[in-house]
Order: sequence, then structure tokens, then C-alpha cells
Amino acid sequence: MVLGVVAATAKPAPRSAARPVAKAKIVVVKSVTSCTVTDRGYAANLAEKTHRWLKDGGVRADLVDDRALASALTGRRLAYLVVCQKPTPPQIQALSAFKSRGGKIAVLQSYSPELAALMGIPPPQPSTNRTHPAEATPLRGGWWSSNIFRADGEEEAKSKLLLSMAGIAVPGSWNESAWEARRKAQYAAEFDYGRRQLPRAGEIHAVWDHTGQGLYPGDWPRTMRLLKANGVTDLFVNVAGAGFAHYPSHILAQSQIYVKHGDQLAACLAAARGTGIRIHAWILCFNGTRGSASSLASLGKRGWRLKDKSGRLTEYLDPTNTDLRWHLISAIDELVRAYPVAGVHLDFVRWYEKAASKPRNPSPAITSFVSSVRTRMRAARPRMWLTAAVLAGYPSCVSSVGQDWESWIDQGLVDYAVPMNYFENGAKYAAVVTQQANTRHRARHLVSGIGVTANESVLSPVQVIDQVNAARRAGVAGVSLFDLDQTLAVRVLPVLRLGLFRAQ
Repeated sequence: MVLGVVAATAKPAPRSAARPVAKAKIVVVKSVTSCTVTDRGYAANLAEKTHRWLKDGGVRADLVDDRALASALTGRRLAYLVVCQKPTPPQIQALSAFKSRGGKIAVLQSYSPELAALMGIPPPQPSTNRTHPAEATPLRGGWWSSNIFRADGEEEAKSKLLLSMAGIAVPGSWNESAWEARRKAQYAAEFDYGRRQLPRAGEIHAVWDHTGQGLYPGDWPRTMRLLKANGVTDLFVNVAGAGFAHYPSHILAQSQIYVKHGDQLAACLAAARGTGIRIHAWILCFNGTRGSASSLASLGKRGWRLKDKSGRLTEYLDPTNTDLRWHLISAIDELVRAYPVAGVHLDFVRWYEKAASKPRNPSPAITSFVSSVRTRMRAARPRMWLTAAVLAGYPSCVSSVGQDWESWIDQGLVDYAVPMNYFENGAKYAAVVTQQANTRHRARHLVSGIGVTANESVLSPVQVIDQVNAARRAGVAGVSLFDLDQTLAVRVLPVLRLGLFRAQ
């Protein structure tokens, strides 16, 4: 009984305090104060991507932001600076102290002259290099890479580059042989999963080609052979915009790609002949990017460029400007009469969300433009498709950018809307595409965009398969994959063609 009383009244032994988790020797620094407000979301996305690449490669790293940089760098041996465009003097001081005590710095996507001076290189210029996206300049105090985050594929090469930096700066932090073994096992599992999928007759399997030159510039037949072999049915090829054309337009400014490499649209169409792949001319509407600096300046002189709320000119264009609308409609009319494309694919057919002069109801101007394009196309080529890349969030995109794409479908203004459903989270993707396909009629006129290698999402082949299946369950007409790059060609399409995209 005494023992029982003692046992009943005894206090439980105090738990030992949990040990604090030690800082990792490696840190990924997300820019908050060292980049512009408008770039913060972009910087956060890329910092998280860097952190994920390291984690997936077996490297332990902490993800922090730059608001208390000196403290964040204490005890570290390697810091990845992501989109550090405008470091403050205290931040430069903290980085200098970190470097002086032997810390290594990997500068990723920056053109800061102050940071360049700290790293001992000349002031860098924005890079337009798309040929070697996974290159970095080794320096005494670390590395400098201005273009590693371009959405142009080579995801494995980029991640391996960052992992190798960790292995050099912190010996033992990365086991390359273990990484290679995991990679091979992952590939085997992906191919096995791909073989278990089933094709669906009549489904649209589209791909966006952002460069407008195919996967192998100068060799369109090779690109078409690749697409044909992998079950691709449609290609959205980016050949024109308000300020450029990759073909000999009499209305749009001729691009340097056309000047140096010739008519890309004609070459693409010639290579596609006999493959069954439908070619759609992808047009950038109310955005002046992809052209030359002089072309963008010309758009400004014409009064077509919008200003942001700070009064600065942007690359976005005014959808209410009569001359601009006629310029675009005339260019599209010229194109469809000159080239036997299967369709026209409108992009940036929307307002700039942060425009200073955006009307309270922005949708009528955009819908009217789409209607005018449809009318002109029907007059020239009645059976030609009109499609449009649209924002995923409906109806929020109606009030924010004037993109009332449900009404475009309901009124027959477009054959297919192609929502850019760029989500890494599979449940989020499934919920969005299900909501978009809220009637049978709308579902039949939707091609769901999947962000294989977009800034917003980078997907494994298994994730792509799961998203295609989610789109099928929603009843949409097909999918479009962003973007035509090496990751899509080497990692994703070979898995899809085993099942989902298999020829029947």
C-alpha cells in the first residue's frame, strides 16, 4: 500500500529540454530588402527552388532572408545569394566580413556592381545567354552565375552545379555517388510509372516553344522528329509580338533571330509537314518584350506603353489604344494570310495588373480585342483555331487584368482557352482545373497548361503524369506543357510516351 501511495503521488520526472537544432553550414539567402518590391515574389520562388535542389541532393541548408544578414551568416561556410540585385551598404559589409573569414559566396541571378566589386569581377550586364544555362564563373571567394534560373530546362545540370558548389565549399556535405544512385533509382521508378498509364484517343498534347526556334536552333526537322516520336499533337511557337517578328513581316519589326537565322515560321511549318503536328503562331499582344531595345523605345514613342503606379514606363502595352490594336490585328491578319498555320495563340492578352491608368472595368477592352481578332481570322481562314493563354485564377483575373476567358468560351470567341495552371502542389492543380471545367461545354474548350519548367513550378515526370490525369478527370480537351527545353525532351516526354502520350 505504501508503495502504491508513493507511486500515485510521485511527480513525473522532468523532461529534458529539447536540444536546439544546430545551424547548417550552408545557407540560402532569399532577397527581401536587396531586390525591388515587384521582384520579391520571384526572388522567394527561386530561393525556395535552390533550397529544394540542395535538399533533394542530400545537402543540409537553411533558408533565410536578408533582413538580418550579418546574423544569418554567422557560423556559415557557404551562402547562396538569390536575386540579390540591390544590396544595401550594411549587407555588403556583412558579406565582406563573411568572405574575409573564409566564407564562400555563390551569387545567383544578380547584376549588382557593388556585389561584383566585392567578388572581384567587372560590373556584369544582364545575360541573354540561353545556350549554357548551368554555367557559373568560379572566383576566389565563390561563384557568380547570372542566368542559372532561366526557365529553359537543364534542371538536373543546374541542381548538380549547385550541389557541387556545396561539396567544394563544405567538404563532406554532398555525396555525389549516393546522389547518382538515387537519381538512377528515381529514373527507373518514373519509367515504371509511365508504363502503367493509358493513352486517350483524340486528346490534345500541346507544347509551348518560348524561343520560337525549336529545341535545336537551325534544325527544325530534328525538333519535329522529337515531338512526333513523343506523341505531341500541337506546338505553340512564339514567333511574333507587338515589337518583333521572327519572319519577314511588313508590319512588325524584324527580330534579330530572323535577320541572323531566317524565317522561323516558314522553317517550322516546312518541318512539320507530314508529321500531323498542328502549328500555332504564338503572338505576344499587350507586352513589348522579346523585341530589341530600340523596338521597345519605339513602342514608347508611339504612346503605347503603360506606366506603373510610380509613373515609370513598363513593357506592358495599352489595350485601349486604337492604333496599337489595329497594329496587332493587322499583323495577325498578315500572318494568317501568308502562312498555313493551324491556329493563332494569343498571349499577354490582358492588362498589366499594376498599371496606373487601368480602367475600373478592364474586361471590355480585352474582350473586344479578342472578338476583333476572331472576326478577321474567320474572314481569312474560317477553320483556323484561335486559342489564348490565360491566367489560372478565374474570376479574379476578370477584375485584375480584364481576362474574362469564360465568356470568350461561352461566346465562341476562342476555340480553346489555355489556363497557365503552374502549380507544383498536385492537390492545388486538381482543384483549380476542376473549378475551371465547371460546365461540360467549357471543359471541352479548355487545354490545361502544366508548368513542367516554369518559374512558378518545376515538375518531375511523375508529377506531370498526375496532373495530366487530374486534367482528364476534369474532362478537359487536353494539356499543354511549358516549355520546350532539354528537361522536357530528356526527362518528361520519354516517360509520357510510354503511356499517356502513347500512339494508338
